[in-house]
Amino acid sequence: RGVGGVHSLKMLVYSGDDDSVCATSGTQNWIWNLGLKAQIGRSWIPWRVDGQTAGFWTDFDMGNVTNATFSFATVHGAGHEVPACRPMEALELLRRFLSIR
Repeated sequence: RGVGGVHSLKMLVYSGDDDSVCATSGTQNWIWNLGLKAQIGRSWIPWRVDGQTAGFWTDFDMGNVTNATFSFATVHGAGHEVPACRPMEALELLRRFLSIR
């Protein structure tokens, strides 16, 4: 599969849904082609900042042979440089990612 292994890596790929350089659809295609399956009940979950939908989050099943996590998030209204386009949302995304256990 090329992802995970014996390491306990926490991985997040994020994409601004208004990115004209690396479109979200291309990022999604790359992730889905890794052969990972979304965790049951953890696919396209809206995440919010100040009560507004900031994007969607999906956690992938890495199997039971690894402690790694792999997540994909979109950031609504962000372009190629997410922190420059949506700084508040980018900071919240980072906080959420760092809180994953």
